[in-house]
Amino acid sequence: MDLGLLAPHTIVIVVAVALFGVAGLITAIKQEQGQRRAQRRVAAEVGRLELTEIRGLLRRGLATPHPQYWQVLEEGLVMFRPRDRQEELQRQQLLQEVRLRLMGG
Repeated sequence: MDLGLLAPHTIVIVVAVALFGVAGLITAIKQEQGQRRAQRRVAAEVGRLELTEIRGLLRRGLATPHPQYWQVLEEGLVMFRPRDRQEELQRQQLLQEVRLRLMGG
């Protein structure tokens, strides 16, 4: 009882579907990598800002509940290099606020 599963047209269809699946997966991976690179660039820019500017971004973010916004802000605060102990304490406080937002609190 031959069901024609090894017929040439069946093999071609299976290979074509597999290739489309692989192409879709590769495209999705590339898009994800591009988006991640863009987020890292923005986080690096945030890390170069002054704490008052970062605090302003945090306030603006309260109207933007998107998790990626908070992730980028967190990465930027981690990259931020304080000049003195007071800035370090402020950075830690802002970082704590951002992490609470990330946890949904």
